[in-house]
Amino acid sequence: IGFTTTTTFAVGHIGTCLFWGDPHVLTFDGARPSFYGDGEYWIVHNDKVKIQGRYMGTKYTLGLAATQKVAISGPFVDNHKIEVEPMEKAFGGAILVDGVEVLPNFGSLSVGGAIIKYDDSGELVDQATSKWQKHIVHMDLPEGISMTVYRWGNYL
Repeated sequence: IGFTTTTTFAVGHIGTCLFWGDPHVLTFDGARPSFYGDGEYWIVHNDKVKIQGRYMGTKYTLGLAATQKVAISGPFVDNHKIEVEPMEKAFGGAILVDGVEVLPNFGSLSVGGAIIKYDDSGELVDQATSKWQKHIVHMDLPEGISMTVYRWGNYL
């Protein structure tokens, strides 16, 4: 069962949100909140766009929370659910669409108006990660939203 809805949206403010590691966060409005407990938190939550992050402590961060998963859903991607997890199986180890693993190797796919590309091309956020091979998920999403997720062994 499917249907198509065409809607015109007003152009809003273009912003950047950056988060990585244990967790370092720079919000769309330039704030730098600190939170170190385990949990799932909304990164974007409105009627069209739902982007959520999961944070959990690891032995490598001495229990401090690190980004463990990012999930994207909502009407803007036809209510598909795109999830990105770290590389190691103990921490998920997959890129998922609607609960099914996709892109186990570098490549690309399209779903719900989103183009997902998985490769090793991109500029590092933190030079401390330069010693590892890059595994980068680039998502060109509807509504002019783009996301880049760096997958490391036990965190994003």
